[in-house]
Amino acid sequence: MLEVRDLVVNYGRIQALHGVSLNVAEGEIVALIGANGAGKSSTMNAVSGVVRASFGEIRLEGEELVGHPAHRIFRRGVVQVPEGRLIFANLTIEENLRLAAAGAHDRRGEGEELERVLDLFPMLRQRLKDRGSSLSGGQAQMLALARGLIAAPRLLLLDEPSLGLAPLAAREVFDLIPRLRESGITILLVEQNVRQALAVADRGYVLEGGRITLDGDAKELLGHELLVKSYLGIHREEVA
Repeated sequence: MLEVRDLVVNYGRIQALHGVSLNVAEGEIVALIGANGAGKSSTMNAVSGVVRASFGEIRLEGEELVGHPAHRIFRRGVVQVPEGRLIFANLTIEENLRLAAAGAHDRRGEGEELERVLDLFPMLRQRLKDRGSSLSGGQAQMLALARGLIAAPRLLLLDEPSLGLAPLAAREVFDLIPRLRESGITILLVEQNVRQALAVADRGYVLEGGRITLDGDAKELLGHELLVKSYLGIHREEVA
């Protein structure tokens, strides 16, 4: 579904990505992992059109996305749930959701998607008239996910969904991700929590200094000596 080839992203004189290549097949969950500053969000933002690629190709089902504005990529079914949630705190939950749906559906489709999303997140249905500012971190992340899902994505880009969450809230988010795949959504997941990311993913890529340094089956990566030492801080025997 998604093919990224030799992707370069520059911010002025700073080169954030140095020829990143990866692919995501339809129906997969693929994790992109790495430390802060590795280039994970730059990769995600280039795919969604938030930042412009300086070089390389980004293809969705064979169609080139580089050069297209973010709103056009969004209408092709590529939806990003950004790092930090970025909900509208002064709007109600319902207003947040309807605003997200407005650019993706006609009025009939908007209502259908709203009901579908509220069935998935019953907590949001109970608090439709509450403002975003009243939500806990975990609840705000659920709203951010719901806001992305209401656009009926084909490819969902999840950028650090567990960032800043308490362990229980993070677990709820990761429990939800496989259910989203079951509903037909393909997922590219950027996450610092390596163990949880690879536990829900089919495959993974390790990004360091703007370059892919390791990739493979998610379960195999969890036991890879380099990954274990660099990101999990334990020995392979302890993983076993």
